Amino acid sequence: MRPVAGTGRICSQLSSGDGAAVLVADFQALNGAPRLSQLLSGVATDQRIYQVDPRGALSGDRLYASLPELADEAVAIFRSGESSAATDQRVFVVSHCSAAGLSLHIASRLSAAREVTAILVQPTWPGTDHVTEGFAEFQAKLGAGGHSCPDLDGDPWSCVAGMEQLMRKGLAELAKRHGLDKPPLAFSELLVSYRTWLAFLLACRNDQPAMAPPDAVAVTVMTDEPDFVLPRTGPGRCRITPPPPAERPDDVTPDLAKLVLDQIVSWRPPDPHRSMAPSRGSGQ
Repeated sequence: MRPVAGTGRICSQLSSGDGAAVLVADFQALNGAPRLSQLLSGVATDQRIYQVDPRGALSGDRLYASLPELADEAVAIFRSGESSAATDQRVFVVSHCSAAGLSLHIASRLSAAREVTAILVQPTWPGTDHVTEGFAEFQAKLGAGGHSCPDLDGDPWSCVAGMEQLMRKGLAELAKRHGLDKPPLAFSELLVSYRTWLAFLLACRNDQPAMAPPDAVAVTVMTDEPDFVLPRTGPGRCRITPPPPAERPDDVTPDLAKLVLDQIVSWRPPDPHRSMAPSRGSGQ
């Protein structure tokens, strides 16, 4: 029987307050950069910030979970900790990059009983190329380049297990070349980090075509793509606002966290008589 939970909780509360609840779907970058949820919890004074960590849930003996499964778990944990008084407040679901699809699943589930706004920061929807290219990159870093990626259309658990096995084999060979009996602990931990990232990319790939958010979910997108259109929707479905300048589109900076917080504290329902064209202000 496959495990139904990893070693980490997918949803945890980072800060407390009387303001809106904010669920931030993000993950620890491989380069150790700060997470958006952590930066938000540092600048938010009234908001309750929750960190939704899909890679944390895909740890231990759990090799794979679909986006709907991850969303169900995050929402269940969030609801179990909310007071009855808080359920009248609007909830915000924020995502960074590849977590866009997961955040829309979470927002969809919450919208059945709450007013919900989804804020997608530089959203992407990973596909097959993201998985295969990521696998090739990680193999090379572990000294195991050249192996083909397992069948992505087969059983996802077997696919992730196959990728881990090939990377682990390369890691063992790398240790042997350096005269070691086994890989150092740090390298083994790195392999697990690679595996969880590939498992999440595979879950995103298997969730295609991306779901369109229910009409009840208000959507703001922070992107530098001038012609951005939310998948499976038409122009005008979401409010577009530019992110702060950064060296890379996926950079997480204090300026980005402050701008996301500004979107939250100044949020107002969209005026149907106003254009949904890109705004340079706070998204109003």
